[in-house]
Amino acid sequence: MYILTQKEDSLDSGVYAGLDDDGDYIVQFFVDKDDAITYTTLLEAVGQTLFITQTDTDTMSKLCSVLGYAYNIIQPGEIIFPRLETMMNDL
Repeated sequence: MYILTQKEDSLDSGVYAGLDDDGDYIVQFFVDKDDAITYTTLLEAVGQTLFITQTDTDTMSKLCSVLGYAYNIIQPGEIIFPRLETMMNDL
């Protein structure tokens, strides 16, 4: 699994989470690194620089539980776009 972080290879640096329709934070986990690259490219287009960090399923589950965030697992080839509201709030 791959996750987006504030610093390269560092879960401790902060994990990127988007907002859903209810205003709740959702962490995106990518099965395929290429899909994570595509997502970060979309974020870079609006000035956000994030890094792709590899993690395992156990760490993923624990991390979200501690943070109180929901998470979404993006399957290979699944296309998702950051919500404009999330990008605007994070700038």
